Amino acid sequence: MEIDPVIREWLRLAAQAPSSHNTQPWRFRVDRAGVEVWTDPARSLPVNDSTGRERIISCGCAVLNLRVAAAADGQGLNVRPEQAGDGPFVRLLTGHQGGPDRQELAPLRDGIGARHSWRGRFRPDAPAPDIIATLVQAARQEGAWLRPVTDPECCGEVADLVRGATAAQWKNPAWRRELAHWMRAPSHGDGLPVGRLSGGLTRWSVRHLVSARAMARGEARAARAAPVLLALGTGIEGPMQWLTAGQALQRVLLEAARHGLCARYLNQPIQQAEWRPKLAERLGGGQPQLLFALGRPYGTPHPTPRRPLDEMLKR
Repeated sequence: MEIDPVIREWLRLAAQAPSSHNTQPWRFRVDRAGVEVWTDPARSLPVNDSTGRERIISCGCAVLNLRVAAAADGQGLNVRPEQAGDGPFVRLLTGHQGGPDRQELAPLRDGIGARHSWRGRFRPDAPAPDIIATLVQAARQEGAWLRPVTDPECCGEVADLVRGATAAQWKNPAWRRELAHWMRAPSHGDGLPVGRLSGGLTRWSVRHLVSARAMARGEARAARAAPVLLALGTGIEGPMQWLTAGQALQRVLLEAARHGLCARYLNQPIQQAEWRPKLAERLGGGQPQLLFALGRPYGTPHPTPRRPLDEMLKR
């Protein structure tokens, strides 16, 4: 069927969501009732994300962008998560009024294009307490929790976990190969952008040369130097909670983008089963789903490539 131009724009905005290694692991199906968002197992990361948790979180981010795009056009979407096939999918049905939720989401529309991840240094000034309170509330409105890690001792302990988990990842040849596989020229439309001519050398370095110890030190340093270190999580664990976490994360990121803030992800302790309980203990319980530094970047963030929309449609 021919897709309405308005819904096509919603889908374009949905596809601006963040994803691990920029895999863009979502598929969209449009019918007369609305839009469905499915995960795409073909775009999985078997080493980095063996359970598919981050893949589902990414799809949750896309769902939130869809809701925001619809709200900005004065429409609400009735969100119905369901379980089928390769995992959960979400039906977003049109014709729903949306109420207060629609009014709160509509102002986030401009944040979709302004939101970018950041791997560089942050300016040292921490976000104001009222901004942090707004972000905590944004996560709560989506059914998740957001905890600032402000105690210096706890921050140091979390940084130590980031260092240990990062070293463990980089000592795994399969993890290195998977990361290198997703390092691609921007013209490819997905993955982590590298130069067309220098990409081969970069991938070889990632597979064979990069020091695990140096990477671990750098990530721990980023955690300690974060203007604010944030953990986002859920009360229990499971695919539906991962969808919740994704929508909460994107709502937090879009609110943050309104204040010129970018996230740098430090998820290494969450991505490995042996490290995640240690992080949960340091944070005071619950199921941590994401860990990230937040601040104002030194420099200008740039968007990562995106595939053509037609490649993301589920027939």
